[in-house]
Amino acid sequence: MTRRLAVFTMLLTAGLTVSCLPAQAAPAGVEGKTYPRNLTLPANGNTVEESLPVLLFADAAGWADSVTLTIDTSKVSVAEVRVTDAGSEANCSVGPVATCVLPGPHRVFERPRAAGAYGFTTMALVSMTLTPKPGASIGDTGTLSVATTVDDQPATTETATIRIGEAVSLTAVDDGPRTVAPGGAVSLRPKVRNTGTTAVDGLIAVINADSSVLAGTNFGNCTYGYSIACAFDTTLPAGSTFGVSAPFTLRMPGDAAAASWTAASVQWLTAAEWQDQLGDYDNQDRAGTGPELTLEEVAQSAAGAPQADTDHDDNGSYTTVTVSGRRTDVVAVGATVPGEAGEHTFSVGLVNEGPGTLRFPPFHNNAGNVRVSLPTPMSVITVDDRCRSQYEDWDPPPSSAPDEPGNSGPLEFSCTLMPTALRAGERLMFDFTVRTAPTAHDEQGSVEVDLYGDGVDIDRDRRNNQAPIKLTGTGRTPELPITGTIAASVTAAGILLVLIGAAVVGLMRRHRLRE
Repeated sequence: MTRRLAVFTMLLTAGLTVSCLPAQAAPAGVEGKTYPRNLTLPANGNTVEESLPVLLFADAAGWADSVTLTIDTSKVSVAEVRVTDAGSEANCSVGPVATCVLPGPHRVFERPRAAGAYGFTTMALVSMTLTPKPGASIGDTGTLSVATTVDDQPATTETATIRIGEAVSLTAVDDGPRTVAPGGAVSLRPKVRNTGTTAVDGLIAVINADSSVLAGTNFGNCTYGYSIACAFDTTLPAGSTFGVSAPFTLRMPGDAAAASWTAASVQWLTAAEWQDQLGDYDNQDRAGTGPELTLEEVAQSAAGAPQADTDHDDNGSYTTVTVSGRRTDVVAVGATVPGEAGEHTFSVGLVNEGPGTLRFPPFHNNAGNVRVSLPTPMSVITVDDRCRSQYEDWDPPPSSAPDEPGNSGPLEFSCTLMPTALRAGERLMFDFTVRTAPTAHDEQGSVEVDLYGDGVDIDRDRRNNQAPIKLTGTGRTPELPITGTIAASVTAAGILLVLIGAAVVGLMRRHRLRE
């Protein structure tokens, strides 16, 4: 698994800065790392923009007060490098060695227990621009160095190689969106066009699709891991277009819910740009052992000087495949919690009314979350393992525990629906155990289901995506004597009621006497 791939396949979460709340010191042994990319820049080409994502890991989660990046550009002799803090809360100095201070607090995540495990990006707030220097020769290289310091912990340093390549231009040919019935299949033949004036000597196609719908292949010039990467030792003359000699097939499950969609993406890279990525790999991908995949009508050519694409925005194609038919209906399921003071366990969630099965993966819009807002006043004893407190995960520790009765605002949790395989008629429920306060009186919370649509809504009726969590009853009457200022208020109110009652009785008696 590549360290760069590990970063960009993570669940990306912007780091939060909450200036009004104090941060705690970073956990012991916190590891802060930044991942600058190896880059091949086109000779005399345009400016390339790069951001610096930061990961903060420790054996235990916590918060860091500040992060400092020291970006040494003094050895990048082949390009002008400018560090910018525009659009961020970083404070960056100027010069060959720039220092960027990122005031916190910043979330420190628990270190993944296994290689290649998912984690979170804490921030990506510092940006750079790299412009090839005029006259820089093809093949010349330089070194960019970035040191990351978290609070008073020792710095960790990462480097990247910056080099100059021959300017070329590859453009992916998009394959239009497809629609297919449940159980149907779609065959895709990725294509690429050389839109530059210089022949491209060798290129790589990096193909991504969910393995549960992508039919197996075993091409000898491809490697198989998180992605399929196929290398072509060929020359693409300027102005020509080529496609792969065999298709990649996506087959939908027979019970897929209508409007579910998945996608296949293809990114075309020059041989030098692929080398840049391999420099960040601990390559454990499996090599194919079958016949080679080829590009149609391509003459064989030996690789020459390193080449770099002048425009990476058009190097990728993205083909969506959508299941046809009648859409399903997802309905929120609420609960009623007894109002008596004490512990209570209840379940909330959703039901798939059908037709079709919700599956994530492979379908992007079959994923989502259930937002649970608990009634107040109550405290939380246990929470379903698939649910996370909004306080716990994304905010620094508040001044008082968020699950104490009387804390401002409702207790809110986000419960994940991933992974999902929910058939028609089935429920997906989340368990909560709470303690109701004696002051509870007909309070109400809510359950809200949100499936990620991404432009294609799988749910045919969103009006039933919210349900109440009702806390019923009048609570428990206090058994102890009332004293203090509250007692004085109650006593005064009682005396007033007695006086009013006496006056009413007196008026009634006088009225009767007159009769």
